[in-house]
Amino acid sequence: MTESFCGYSGDRDEALIGFLYDDVTGEPAGRALFETHLETCARCQDEIAALRVVRKQLARWSPPEPGFAVTSRQAAVAGPQVGQPSWWREIPAWAQVAAALLFLGVSAGLANLDVRYDRNGLSVRTGWLKTPSQPGLATAISAVPIAPAAVAPSGGPAEPWRADLAVLERQLKAELRAMQLSAATIAARPQPVRATADADVLRRARALLDESEKRQQRELALRVAEVMRDVNLQRQADLVKIDRYVGAVESKVGVEVLKNRQKMNQMDILYRASQRQ
Repeated sequence: MTESFCGYSGDRDEALIGFLYDDVTGEPAGRALFETHLETCARCQDEIAALRVVRKQLARWSPPEPGFAVTSRQAAVAGPQVGQPSWWREIPAWAQVAAALLFLGVSAGLANLDVRYDRNGLSVRTGWLKTPSQPGLATAISAVPIAPAAVAPSGGPAEPWRADLAVLERQLKAELRAMQLSAATIAARPQPVRATADADVLRRARALLDESEKRQQRELALRVAEVMRDVNLQRQADLVKIDRYVGAVESKVGVEVLKNRQKMNQMDILYRASQRQ
Protein backbone atom coordinates (compact mmCIF):
# COMPACT_ATOMS: atom_id res chain seq x y z
CA MET A 1 0.00 0.00 0.00
CA THR A 2 1.40 3.37 -1.07
CA GLU A 3 1.57 5.92 1.76
CA SER A 4 0.02 9.28 0.84
CA PHE A 5 2.07 12.43 1.27
CA CYS A 6 1.00 15.26 3.62
CA GLY A 7 2.01 18.78 2.64
CA TYR A 8 1.01 20.58 5.85
CA SER A 9 3.57 23.30 6.59
CA GLY A 10 3.15 23.55 10.40
CA ASP A 11 3.57 21.05 13.22
CA ARG A 12 1.42 18.26 11.91
CA ASP A 13 1.20 16.11 15.09
CA GLU A 14 0.33 19.09 17.27
CA ALA A 15 -2.28 20.23 14.75
CA LEU A 16 -3.89 16.76 14.68
CA ILE A 17 -4.16 16.57 18.50
CA GLY A 18 -5.39 20.16 18.69
CA PHE A 19 -8.06 19.55 16.05
CA LEU A 20 -9.15 16.36 17.83
CA TYR A 21 -9.57 18.19 21.17
CA ASP A 22 -10.70 21.54 19.65
CA ASP A 23 -7.48 23.26 20.69
CA VAL A 24 -5.85 24.44 17.45
CA THR A 25 -3.18 27.14 17.86
CA GLY A 26 -4.17 30.55 16.42
CA GLU A 27 -7.94 30.12 16.48
CA PRO A 28 -9.99 30.68 14.44
CA ALA A 29 -7.52 31.29 11.61
CA GLY A 30 -5.40 28.25 12.53
CA ARG A 31 -8.41 25.96 12.70
CA ALA A 32 -9.77 27.19 9.36
CA LEU A 33 -6.35 26.65 7.77
CA PHE A 34 -6.10 23.10 9.09
CA GLU A 35 -9.71 22.28 8.07
CA THR A 36 -8.92 23.48 4.53
CA HIS A 37 -5.85 21.22 4.51
CA LEU A 38 -7.85 18.31 5.97
CA GLU A 39 -10.37 18.43 3.08
CA THR A 40 -7.64 17.59 0.56
CA CYS A 41 -5.26 15.38 2.65
CA ALA A 42 -6.31 11.72 2.82
CA ARG A 43 -3.50 10.84 5.25
CA CYS A 44 -4.64 13.38 7.85
CA GLN A 45 -8.26 12.24 7.42
CA ASP A 46 -7.30 8.61 8.14
CA GLU A 47 -5.28 9.56 11.22
CA ILE A 48 -8.07 11.78 12.59
CA ALA A 49 -10.55 8.90 12.16
CA ALA A 50 -8.18 6.46 13.88
CA LEU A 51 -7.57 8.89 16.77
CA ARG A 52 -11.31 9.34 17.25
CA VAL A 53 -11.79 5.55 17.46
CA VAL A 54 -9.03 5.31 20.08
CA ARG A 55 -10.57 8.19 22.00
CA LYS A 56 -13.94 6.42 22.11
CA GLN A 57 -12.34 3.17 23.32
CA LEU A 58 -10.46 5.01 26.05
CA ALA A 59 -13.66 6.72 27.15
CA ARG A 60 -15.33 3.30 27.61
CA TRP A 61 -12.33 1.89 29.53
CA SER A 62 -12.48 1.77 33.35
CA PRO A 63 -9.65 0.93 35.78
CA PRO A 64 -9.62 -2.64 37.23
CA GLU A 65 -10.96 -3.34 40.69
CA PRO A 66 -8.40 -3.62 43.51
CA GLY A 67 -7.13 -7.12 44.18
CA PHE A 68 -7.32 -8.35 40.60
CA ALA A 69 -4.97 -11.12 39.46
CA VAL A 70 -3.46 -11.94 36.09
CA THR A 71 -3.40 -15.64 35.21
CA SER A 72 -1.87 -17.44 32.29
CA ARG A 73 -4.05 -19.80 30.28
CA GLN A 74 -1.13 -22.13 29.60
CA ALA A 75 -0.33 -22.38 33.32
CA ALA A 76 -3.99 -23.09 34.14
CA VAL A 77 -4.23 -25.81 31.51
CA ALA A 78 -0.92 -27.41 32.46
CA GLY A 79 -2.00 -27.94 36.10
CA PRO A 80 0.28 -28.55 39.07
CA GLN A 81 3.67 -30.09 38.41
CA VAL A 82 4.41 -33.51 39.76
CA GLY A 83 7.28 -33.53 42.27
CA GLN A 84 10.46 -35.41 41.51
CA PRO A 85 10.81 -38.90 43.07
CA SER A 86 12.76 -38.79 46.33
CA TRP A 87 15.21 -41.34 47.77
CA TRP A 88 12.41 -42.72 49.97
CA ARG A 89 10.53 -43.96 46.85
CA GLU A 90 13.56 -45.97 45.76
CA ILE A 91 13.42 -48.11 48.95
CA PRO A 92 11.33 -51.31 48.58
CA ALA A 93 7.82 -51.29 50.02
CA TRP A 94 8.51 -54.07 52.55
CA ALA A 95 11.47 -52.08 53.94
CA GLN A 96 9.31 -48.98 54.27
CA VAL A 97 6.68 -50.97 56.18
CA ALA A 98 9.30 -52.46 58.54
CA ALA A 99 10.84 -49.06 59.27
CA ALA A 100 7.40 -47.53 59.87
CA LEU A 101 6.42 -50.32 62.31
CA LEU A 102 9.71 -49.96 64.19
CA PHE A 103 9.29 -46.18 64.44
CA LEU A 104 5.67 -46.49 65.60
CA GLY A 105 6.66 -49.04 68.25
CA VAL A 106 9.40 -46.87 69.69
CA SER A 107 7.17 -43.79 69.59
CA ALA A 108 4.36 -45.62 71.39
CA GLY A 109 6.75 -46.69 74.16
CA LEU A 110 8.35 -43.29 74.63
CA ALA A 111 5.00 -41.50 74.48
CA ASN A 112 3.98 -43.18 77.75
CA LEU A 113 7.23 -42.36 79.54
CA ASP A 114 6.48 -41.66 83.22
CA VAL A 115 9.22 -40.48 85.63
CA ARG A 116 8.28 -40.04 89.28
CA TYR A 117 10.21 -39.25 92.45
CA ASP A 118 8.28 -39.80 95.67
CA ARG A 119 8.74 -41.37 99.09
CA ASN A 120 9.35 -44.74 97.47
CA GLY A 121 12.24 -43.38 95.40
CA LEU A 122 12.75 -42.76 91.70
CA SER A 123 10.49 -44.71 89.33
CA VAL A 124 10.67 -44.78 85.52
CA ARG A 125 7.81 -46.28 83.54
CA THR A 126 7.33 -46.63 79.78
CA GLY A 127 4.54 -47.92 77.57
CA TRP A 128 5.87 -51.50 77.72
CA LEU A 129 6.94 -51.43 81.39
CA LYS A 130 4.07 -51.74 83.87
CA THR A 131 4.36 -51.80 87.66
CA PRO A 132 3.13 -55.20 88.95
CA SER A 133 0.19 -55.20 91.31
CA GLN A 134 1.90 -57.56 93.81
CA PRO A 135 5.27 -56.84 95.50
CA GLY A 136 6.49 -60.35 94.80
CA LEU A 137 6.17 -59.84 91.08
CA ALA A 138 8.39 -56.75 91.00
CA THR A 139 11.40 -58.63 89.67
CA ALA A 140 9.45 -60.61 87.10
CA ILE A 141 9.59 -58.16 84.23
CA SER A 142 9.46 -59.55 80.77
CA ALA A 143 11.71 -58.30 78.04
CA VAL A 144 10.29 -55.85 75.56
CA PRO A 145 9.52 -57.56 72.26
CA ILE A 146 11.10 -55.80 69.37
CA ALA A 147 10.44 -56.92 65.85
CA PRO A 148 13.64 -57.98 64.10
CA ALA A 149 14.79 -56.02 61.11
CA ALA A 150 13.43 -57.22 57.84
CA VAL A 151 15.87 -59.34 55.90
CA ALA A 152 16.39 -58.58 52.27
CA PRO A 153 15.58 -61.25 49.72
CA SER A 154 18.44 -63.54 48.84
CA GLY A 155 20.42 -62.47 45.86
CA GLY A 156 19.42 -58.80 46.12
CA PRO A 157 21.92 -55.93 46.26
CA ALA A 158 23.11 -54.75 49.71
CA GLU A 159 21.79 -51.24 50.21
CA PRO A 160 23.74 -48.98 52.63
CA TRP A 161 20.61 -48.13 54.65
CA ARG A 162 20.21 -51.79 55.64
CA ALA A 163 23.28 -51.66 57.89
CA ASP A 164 22.11 -48.39 59.46
CA LEU A 165 18.73 -49.96 60.21
CA ALA A 166 20.39 -52.91 61.95
CA VAL A 167 22.59 -50.58 64.05
CA LEU A 168 19.55 -48.54 65.05
CA GLU A 169 17.70 -51.70 66.06
CA ARG A 170 20.58 -52.85 68.27
CA GLN A 171 20.85 -49.45 69.94
CA LEU A 172 17.13 -49.36 70.69
CA LYS A 173 17.24 -52.86 72.17
CA ALA A 174 20.19 -51.96 74.40
CA GLU A 175 18.60 -48.72 75.63
CA LEU A 176 15.24 -50.35 76.37
CA ARG A 177 16.87 -53.24 78.24
CA ALA A 178 18.92 -50.78 80.31
CA MET A 179 15.76 -48.83 81.17
CA GLN A 180 13.97 -52.04 82.15
CA LEU A 181 16.82 -53.20 84.37
CA SER A 182 17.10 -49.81 86.07
CA ALA A 183 13.36 -49.62 86.71
CA ALA A 184 13.26 -53.23 87.93
CA THR A 185 16.16 -52.62 90.31
CA ILE A 186 14.53 -49.52 91.76
CA ALA A 187 11.14 -51.24 92.10
CA ALA A 188 12.66 -54.35 93.74
CA ARG A 189 14.48 -52.45 96.49
CA PRO A 190 12.91 -52.55 99.96
CA GLN A 191 12.02 -49.35 101.80
CA PRO A 192 15.19 -49.11 103.98
CA VAL A 193 17.43 -49.75 100.99
CA ARG A 194 15.66 -47.01 99.04
CA ALA A 195 16.07 -44.57 101.92
CA THR A 196 19.76 -45.44 102.15
CA ALA A 197 20.16 -45.03 98.40
CA ASP A 198 18.43 -41.65 98.53
CA ALA A 199 20.69 -40.56 101.38
CA ASP A 200 23.75 -41.66 99.39
CA VAL A 201 22.54 -39.72 96.38
CA LEU A 202 21.97 -36.60 98.46
CA ARG A 203 25.36 -36.97 100.12
CA ARG A 204 27.09 -37.33 96.76
CA ALA A 205 25.21 -34.34 95.38
CA ARG A 206 26.21 -32.22 98.35
CA ALA A 207 29.81 -33.36 98.04
CA LEU A 208 29.82 -32.45 94.36
CA LEU A 209 28.33 -29.04 95.14
CA ASP A 210 30.91 -28.39 97.88
CA GLU A 211 33.74 -29.44 95.62
CA SER A 212 32.46 -27.22 92.82
CA GLU A 213 32.12 -24.26 95.20
CA LYS A 214 35.65 -24.76 96.55
CA ARG A 215 37.03 -25.01 93.03
CA GLN A 216 35.28 -21.78 92.06
CA GLN A 217 36.64 -20.05 95.17
CA ARG A 218 40.18 -21.19 94.33
CA GLU A 219 39.82 -19.97 90.77
CA LEU A 220 38.48 -16.63 92.03
CA ALA A 221 41.38 -16.27 94.48
CA LEU A 222 43.88 -17.03 91.71
CA ARG A 223 42.30 -14.46 89.42
CA VAL A 224 42.28 -11.81 92.16
CA ALA A 225 45.96 -12.55 92.91
CA GLU A 226 46.81 -12.22 89.20
CA VAL A 227 44.96 -8.89 89.02
CA MET A 228 46.76 -7.56 92.11
CA ARG A 229 50.10 -8.67 90.71
CA ASP A 230 49.41 -6.90 87.43
CA VAL A 231 48.35 -3.76 89.32
CA ASN A 232 51.54 -3.79 91.42
CA LEU A 233 53.72 -4.27 88.35
CA GLN A 234 52.00 -1.40 86.58
CA ARG A 235 52.33 0.77 89.71
CA GLN A 236 56.06 0.09 89.94
CA ALA A 237 56.51 0.87 86.25
CA ASP A 238 54.59 4.14 86.68
CA LEU A 239 56.74 5.10 89.70
CA VAL A 240 59.93 4.48 87.72
CA LYS A 241 58.62 6.67 84.89
CA ILE A 242 57.68 9.43 87.36
CA ASP A 243 61.13 9.31 89.00
CA ARG A 244 62.84 9.57 85.64
CA TYR A 245 60.64 12.47 84.61
CA VAL A 246 61.23 14.32 87.91
CA GLY A 247 64.99 13.77 87.61
CA ALA A 248 65.00 15.12 84.08
CA VAL A 249 63.03 18.19 85.19
CA GLU A 250 65.39 18.79 88.13
CA SER A 251 68.44 18.54 85.90
CA LYS A 252 66.94 21.02 83.46
CA VAL A 253 66.07 23.40 86.31
CA GLY A 254 69.61 23.09 87.73
CA VAL A 255 71.14 23.91 84.37
CA GLU A 256 68.89 26.95 84.00
CA VAL A 257 69.79 28.16 87.53
CA LEU A 258 73.50 27.77 86.80
CA LYS A 259 73.16 29.75 83.59
CA ASN A 260 71.28 32.50 85.42
CA ARG A 261 74.01 32.69 88.10
CA GLN A 262 76.70 32.99 85.44
CA LYS A 263 74.78 35.78 83.76
CA MET A 264 74.35 37.57 87.10
CA ASN A 265 78.10 37.27 87.84
CA GLN A 266 78.97 38.67 84.43
CA MET A 267 76.59 41.57 84.95
CA ASP A 268 78.09 42.22 88.41
CA ILE A 269 81.61 42.29 86.98
CA LEU A 270 80.57 44.70 84.25
CA TYR A 271 78.81 46.91 86.78
CA ARG A 272 81.88 47.10 89.04
CA ALA A 273 84.13 47.87 86.08
CA SER A 274 81.86 50.71 85.04
CA GLN A 275 81.89 52.13 88.58
CA ARG A 276 85.70 52.21 88.66
CA GLN A 277 85.86 54.21 85.46
